[in-house]
Amino acid sequence: MIKSEIEILIPTLNEEGNIEKVIKELNNEGYYNITLLDANSTDQTVSIAKKYNCRIIIDEPNKKGFGNSIINGLNKLNSKYFCIFDGDNSFNPKSISEMSNEVYNGAEFVFGSRYLNNTKSEDDTLITKFGNFFFTKLVNILFNINTSDVLFLYVFGKKENVHKLNLKQGDFSICTEFLIKSYKNFKSKEILSKERKRLYGKSKVNKIFDGVKILFNVLVLYFKIK
Repeated sequence: MIKSEIEILIPTLNEEGNIEKVIKELNNEGYYNITLLDANSTDQTVSIAKKYNCRIIIDEPNKKGFGNSIINGLNKLNSKYFCIFDGDNSFNPKSISEMSNEVYNGAEFVFGSRYLNNTKSEDDTLITKFGNFFFTKLVNILFNINTSDVLFLYVFGKKENVHKLNLKQGDFSICTEFLIKSYKNFKSKEILSKERKRLYGKSKVNKIFDGVKILFNVLVLYFKIK
């Protein structure tokens, strides 16, 4: 697979302390086709990315939120393949090669997992560890799928397939929506990709508030698919 055909989508919000290192690591692995999906950062995130010739897509004013950033970027893909990648330095770019190989060999969506084979995440707290365990068990039971990590949106796939998912969730619930619809409608699998600690700043996820929204939207999706 030609690396220039893989568009790396990075959702960002005020990641000036991390984004340069993220882009450099991607470049070192041969990935230069990078698009920032920026949620109107007020720091130097966009300026830094422009120095490395990244394409910039700014959130639409009436469609804010992590999920809306992802959907907007996927709707504007320029390339045959895509990979959703985090801007906080927690994703390992070396996993992209393994993901692309799985797609080349027949998988339609490939997800990175922090917990495959009982692996631990470097960035976990007690709350996030319990939350991921709970939501993964819930999704596996409700939707009869087999995955080890439903809240880690590190995913690789083809442009032609992603538009068939009809993604709707504008917030962090898109993590579970993306995975559930992929596993229910396409040949999907996961690979181990260890999560690293974020270098600078804090996570944008509100553990309680976003957790409740994810739970609600998982249940809504269950009754729609059932």
